[in-house]
Amino acid sequence: MRRDRLKLLLIAPTALDWSGQPIKERRLHLPCLTLPMLAAVTGDEVDTRIIYETVEDIPYDEKWDLIGLTGMGSGIVRAWQIADEFRSRSVPVVIGGIGASISDPAWSLAHCDAVIRGEADELLPQVITDFSANRLQPVYQAESLPDLSRLPVPRYELMNRWRMGIWRPVQTTRGCPHSCSFCSVTTFFHHSYRMRPIDQVIRDVKAARRYGSRHIAFIDDNMSGNLDYCADLWEALIPLRIIWMTQCSITLAENPSLLKLAHRSGCRLVSVGIESTDEQSLKSVGKEWNEPTRYRDWIAAFREHGIEVSTEMIVGFDTDDASALGRTLEFIQGNRIAVPRVHILTPIPGTPLFDELERTGRITRRDFAAYTGSRAVFKPAQMDPADLEKRYWQLYENLFSWRSILRRLVPSETSLGLYMKAVVWAANIRYRRHVKARISPGIL
Repeated sequence: MRRDRLKLLLIAPTALDWSGQPIKERRLHLPCLTLPMLAAVTGDEVDTRIIYETVEDIPYDEKWDLIGLTGMGSGIVRAWQIADEFRSRSVPVVIGGIGASISDPAWSLAHCDAVIRGEADELLPQVITDFSANRLQPVYQAESLPDLSRLPVPRYELMNRWRMGIWRPVQTTRGCPHSCSFCSVTTFFHHSYRMRPIDQVIRDVKAARRYGSRHIAFIDDNMSGNLDYCADLWEALIPLRIIWMTQCSITLAENPSLLKLAHRSGCRLVSVGIESTDEQSLKSVGKEWNEPTRYRDWIAAFREHGIEVSTEMIVGFDTDDASALGRTLEFIQGNRIAVPRVHILTPIPGTPLFDELERTGRITRRDFAAYTGSRAVFKPAQMDPADLEKRYWQLYENLFSWRSILRRLVPSETSLGLYMKAVVWAANIRYRRHVKARISPGIL
């Protein structure tokens, strides 16, 4: 007979390494917000526990009524593996997240009892109600997007403070105003861009500080999608005296007054998706609004206002030949990018890019554990897949050699302060270790 309080275990699976083994770390420096947010909507009648597998062991042998798993990109494969293990123990499993939402639901249903497609804030309570009444449905999909003004305070107290780094996740917006063909985020959020009420963001920041530190990672996919909203939010953040980082468009650099305000409110590091220095490559994936000729000036503008820049770049576009990787390396070194990340173009199932490459017969691998951004899972137009992978890791070995790290970080062009300088150095040392283990930087 079921106990009075349903025991729910929510798990964020780790990534898989080059050999297919789960990656374990001592600390998780950028934990996702999904688990504490979903734990907040489960209700008092549910005994909820959250596990970040990267730094915590999964308690398979404890008694659970229901398991909830999330997964993004290749992480969905690890979610399937965990689900199989729990189901072998007769424990029901529900899988959600981007990976399960935008791919064929049959792929996940082969491993679980139910799939949540889309944002789970309002769907998970219904799943719990149906499960308790023995009427669990195979697929749950909302007819409309959740009302972001009704989100509860994430349950930060459930996060294992001893296994987390200093950064605590908070969300201000969902989605992105752009529609890049390779991006799973745009597909997942149905091409929408929504902003949370500022007073609720402030509420969550205060809660994150209470259970963590004053270092906040705004985990938005593009925080700068509405500049008027940014101005109001950043003004409201100033009295909180936090230090924060986020993802945004590099074009934010065109607004010096906003950069000044961002810095005053605590911004010290931004991650920008510049993808390529080739205009035709950008145009091929719907990101022609990026202007490579202005990258250097934009990066300098951030730094002039005390904000360091991390970049995301992609290799393997149809316009890329082998020389593209050398140009990518030269750009990163020449601009002294503090925390660079590079990915092989990856056609994530459910995105327009995947559909196009599938239609033209160019998908070469369907083992989704390989969809990590470090493997060529399709046939590039001008490169051999194996050669692309080889050159990709050579690029990373160059980027995170001690000589390269010193060249990019000494002298620093940004007035970060000692602590944030240490954060940047630590990120480079960590990525250097990951590259040696053939773990793509940024996958964790």
